[in-house]
Amino acid sequence: MANTHPIPLCRSEWLQDVSIELGRRFASRPPFDWFAVNTDTGEHEGEQFERLSVWATTPYGTLVNLTLWDDRTLWIGVRRVATEHAPEFEVGFYPTTDGLGSDRIAEAFRDSVAVSTRLCYSESPEPTLRRLWNHTAEVLTRGSLGRRREAPQTAPGNGDPSARSGSAGGGGGPPSVK
Repeated sequence: MANTHPIPLCRSEWLQDVSIELGRRFASRPPFDWFAVNTDTGEHEGEQFERLSVWATTPYGTLVNLTLWDDRTLWIGVRRVATEHAPEFEVGFYPTTDGLGSDRIAEAFRDSVAVSTRLCYSESPEPTLRRLWNHTAEVLTRGSLGRRREAPQTAPGNGDPSARSGSAGGGGGPPSVK
């Protein structure tokens, strides 16, 4: 079976375990509309770090990002992309990684993608995400869950009785019967 979604290996043992688990589960047949994984390194306050970023989308306009750093910091974020009928909305947090092995992280990521579709119905996935990631601390949100307000539409000619459907053109009464 061809590996259609290559998943890079990391230098950090913890990140490497996660990337191997993600590859085992999702590389050849991801259950997502779109799936990508990348690694990079950087520096923050003089410290070198390695990062593993995982992205998945659904056909319903939701995007899930899982980012892990070699110091065992983890971010999970779920976003509904803005559409004509719904504004953009994001929810995310930094759960503790205590007790989360690479297999549990891969399962929770898959389940986070599944629950992200609740955003299509203007429902927050936050309570379920908290349970999936065993998170009790602060949650960051941005945007609005509600539907976009649309300008009230008026039918053409609402004020003119002769323009109403069924009108014979004389004073807005019932159609003439011949």
